[in-house]
Amino acid sequence: MVLVNNKYDPFILEEIKNKKKCQKHDIERTKWAKFTYIGRETKFITKIFKNSNIRIALSANNTVGKLLTTKQEQVKSKYDKSGVYQLKCPT
Repeated sequence: MVLVNNKYDPFILEEIKNKKKCQKHDIERTKWAKFTYIGRETKFITKIFKNSNIRIALSANNTVGKLLTTKQEQVKSKYDKSGVYQLKCPT
């Protein structure tokens, strides 16, 4: 009713609904590929997929979590740790 009162074609609403359905269907058909960003080589490879249905997601190896955590070697024996030890003799 609003469309007719404002001198719009009443079928515009149907066209908009159909476009949204088509866009939703296209989104469901796209596939994603994950690449670890290394440098210019990664950009070159991802440009190949630009005109296809495959979308690109980039990730990095140097995340904050990996940069802040330290890798500690596990000590095999409790006596290999540094510190002061006390020995108790039975006599």
